[in-house]
Amino acid sequence: MDNNRDEEHGKVIPNSQEYATSQTPLLGFKRAQDDMGRILSTNFSALTAGLNDAALGVLIPYIQPTYHVGLLQVSMVYLVNFTGWLLASFANIHICAHIGTGGTLVLGASIQCIGYALMFWGPPFPLFMAAFFFTGCGVALQDAQMNTYTITVQDAHRWLGILHAVYGVGTILAPLIANTIAARTPHWQHYYLATMVVGAVNISFLAWTFRKGLFKPNAGSTKGSASRDLKATLTNRAVWILNGFFFLYVGAEVTAGGWLVQFLVSVRHGDPEKVGYVASAFWAGFTIGRVALADFTHKFGERRMVFIYMLLAIALQFLFWLVPNITVNAVTVCFLGFFIGPCYPVGLYILTKVIPQELHVGAMGFTASLGQAGSAAFPFMTGAIASQAGVQVLQPIMVGLLIGVITFWSLVPRQSSRSA
Repeated sequence: MDNNRDEEHGKVIPNSQEYATSQTPLLGFKRAQDDMGRILSTNFSALTAGLNDAALGVLIPYIQPTYHVGLLQVSMVYLVNFTGWLLASFANIHICAHIGTGGTLVLGASIQCIGYALMFWGPPFPLFMAAFFFTGCGVALQDAQMNTYTITVQDAHRWLGILHAVYGVGTILAPLIANTIAARTPHWQHYYLATMVVGAVNISFLAWTFRKGLFKPNAGSTKGSASRDLKATLTNRAVWILNGFFFLYVGAEVTAGGWLVQFLVSVRHGDPEKVGYVASAFWAGFTIGRVALADFTHKFGERRMVFIYMLLAIALQFLFWLVPNITVNAVTVCFLGFFIGPCYPVGLYILTKVIPQELHVGAMGFTASLGQAGSAAFPFMTGAIASQAGVQVLQPIMVGLLIGVITFWSLVPRQSSRSA
């Protein structure tokens, strides 16, 4: 077995695949072919997250008449979801320190399924709403760990692109499945029965691939080190800048997908059974962009290309806003998704370049969770405003979010990743 010496601590570190994959994932970059099982299982977790995130927007036109609630009450679902994300973002480092990467993934997948178990039978609205706390918390824990794990694979920019493209596949399938169930049966909530089954498969897949050392702390993880990592993460300026970038970006992404169908129904007077599929056009462009533009973005420079993509996105958003034609809107949102799609994995890749290497675990998990909380915060804000001013507020809110994304991206520091 080959050994490497840790010059900083004077320790000899085994360089075997077993150590690198089952103990601490950040002691060296892994070759993908050496750990394909775990790569596949974390990608499947991303798929389940996509199935979770992209369904609610399609189901809003069916939730309202079932529970006799307005847009403000529906938007409260996003607020409850946000609290789950927020809790997980701060708890993630400590949970991982106690039960390791695999254990945290399995725990998150299990909490996610608890949410679906509370949803699928059509419970009273307060309980249905409360269930989103569990789905938010569970997806957040998985999101933090799947991203942290993926950055330890060689050619991380490409594997992050694939991971988030698989998430995009889930977001394409979610509107198709949810709209089909809601349009053809009287039980739209049975969509969550389907996701509960997929979630059970996710738990089993993760438990199997991370079975070695499952629920055991990663090497070197202690309660004290977790507290130090969290403190160092919270005091790093670049982490907070990128948190702002992710918070607004994911907020724009999910706000667009979440309120798109309601906008087309209320403002463009579309048929819910037909325009429900337009959401899949947005998520399809989003997914294709993450695959097609990954290497292109890396080749021509992440900083430059994100600026270009976001300027194109703003132009497309204005086109969607000003042209009252559902067909044109469907094409426009497809291209909108295509250009904003690569920005999230690119941002995670840049994160690893602008903060000290020893903070990668804590910063990646914290940023992935807290930044992703924007997926609940801004859809809630949009729904709350729309309940008073109408769903047409979606467009100026989207433009404002995209401008905010560019602003935070311009503040990201340029220095390379290093050890403190």
